[in-house]
Amino acid sequence: MDTCDNNIVGAFELRMIDADIAHIRLAIEAVLHESNSALPMLYWRGRLEHLLRSRHLLHHQFSAVADLLTRIEKISEAERDDAPTAVGRASSSLARAIAR
Repeated sequence: MDTCDNNIVGAFELRMIDADIAHIRLAIEAVLHESNSALPMLYWRGRLEHLLRSRHLLHHQFSAVADLLTRIEKISEAERDDAPTAVGRASSSLARAIAR
């Protein structure tokens, strides 16, 4: 007989996902303000894509991850002086991550 309460484990998992999203959001802000950040945007994009691939996200969590991916894409595009296409590329990056 399984003595583990699945609701408690599920609630813990959801809180950990929320904490991970919040951490990544803060890290992205830090990368924007630090010229020599230890971890580049590519790392944080990978973490977000991993969240999309490996877990069942609630709607608000999925939206937060999608927003952060879009923001990273816009930042990357702005760095390449190609800001007008950032939204389209963010959508394609999100679609690729979901398809995996």
